[in-house]
Amino acid sequence: MEPIDYLILFIFGGLAAFLSGFLGVGGGVVYIPIIEYYLKKLGIHSDILVKTILANSLFTIIFSGSVSSYYQYKNGNFYPKQIIQTALPGIVSALLITYLIKHGTWYNKTVFSYVFGSMLLLIVAKMYLTKPKTNSKHLVKDKVIYYGSTGFLAGIVTAFSGLGGGVVMTPIFTDLFKQPIKKASSISNGVIPFFAIAMGIYNLTDIPDQIISHYQIGYIVLPIVMPLILSTFIFAPIGVNLSQKTSHKIIRFTFASFASIVFFKLMYELFI
Repeated sequence: MEPIDYLILFIFGGLAAFLSGFLGVGGGVVYIPIIEYYLKKLGIHSDILVKTILANSLFTIIFSGSVSSYYQYKNGNFYPKQIIQTALPGIVSALLITYLIKHGTWYNKTVFSYVFGSMLLLIVAKMYLTKPKTNSKHLVKDKVIYYGSTGFLAGIVTAFSGLGGGVVMTPIFTDLFKQPIKKASSISNGVIPFFAIAMGIYNLTDIPDQIISHYQIGYIVLPIVMPLILSTFIFAPIGVNLSQKTSHKIIRFTFASFASIVFFKLMYELFI
């Protein structure tokens, strides 16, 4: 890899980190295509490509999610109880799906892309077309079962897609459970590192079928992930601070636009 490659990775990592802080989505939609490009450039074209992409994306999300969550805490927008209630069931589902993917040949990304694309389309339509309701206290649904079930679903989505799960958690919290979007984003940011750390440990200790770098630990390719991680410490705080100064309507519109990008990316992969 040339110096320009590290600069490109740093720039894209900064964009992903900003989105992570601003929207609470982890940044995987940016990490995945850039990681895929460089893995192919380094020589991975076999059946383990998808597994390696997911592993490196989620490892990077450990840092983008953690930094974003820390600055949410500093800004007084932090909900540890709800984060734990959401994260624990999600860790179980994420590890289970990750294990099944790595130790089987059943995983079909095309089928999943159709399912996930349909789900994203519903989310985008709802967030664009539904007017936000007043988040009065009597409307807010704040029970363990709500957070736990959301976390379990988000863990499955995280393991399959490498997106971190925020693209599922934030709209569920806001539209189904009537949470304020800034609270939903904060909880999502806090949960994502738990998912990513659990799977990151698993991916670091696993033995891949192909080694492409002397600086590789398990499935994690350090020359790719390190520039992405370094940019996180600069750009994630900017995203968090800006989100605190931005109206709910703008954040909601931005989230819907972000989900649209994910949707069109999935459709592009299916039909092009």
